[in-house]
Amino acid sequence: MMSHFLKESNWDLVIDASSLCSLQCPKCIRNNIKKVPGETLTVDRFKKLIKYFNRSITFSGQISDPVMNPHLLTFLKILHEENILSGIHTASSYRNLDWYEIAYNNNLKTRWVFGLDGLPNESHLYRKKQDGYKIFEAMKLGASKGMQIIWQYIVFKYNENHIEESKQLAKDYDITFELNISSRWDGPDDPLIPSNKLYVKK
Repeated sequence: MMSHFLKESNWDLVIDASSLCSLQCPKCIRNNIKKVPGETLTVDRFKKLIKYFNRSITFSGQISDPVMNPHLLTFLKILHEENILSGIHTASSYRNLDWYEIAYNNNLKTRWVFGLDGLPNESHLYRKKQDGYKIFEAMKLGASKGMQIIWQYIVFKYNENHIEESKQLAKDYDITFELNISSRWDGPDDPLIPSNKLYVKK
């Protein structure tokens, strides 16, 4: 792995760059909020932020999705020019592959983490309104450029038997596979909870 790649422990600032997301994931905190707070981060405000946080920044997908910010391409270019390490957590399939081509070329050192919970044809069973095929093509594109691309795979009942197949698929395209075990369950009868209790965090 190249030395310029960003590790989670090195992030100085973690931010939500907007209040928007194109997905409707059942376990997301957005479902418990009547009105998601916040606004779209502007270029001027971003430039002010990096005066103080000038080592590393990640765009979080905790309550929004970074790709929904219309200025993200500009942010990536600025971070490259200022030699600031960057990471992006995303699951939205809102953008097309031409957009990803520009995003990657604007900053080839950015670490991208994609939420794709299962094989491309099944991830939408949790990530409502997600186009898993488009997400996977975006992952492949980044990996083909030698970028650090992470496949974040949350284990659910519908995908627990496809883990090894997904690992091999990631390996085939030089994508790093990251298995995540969740604790966000609505009791033992939750239809999404894995049958194998090794994949259920208490």
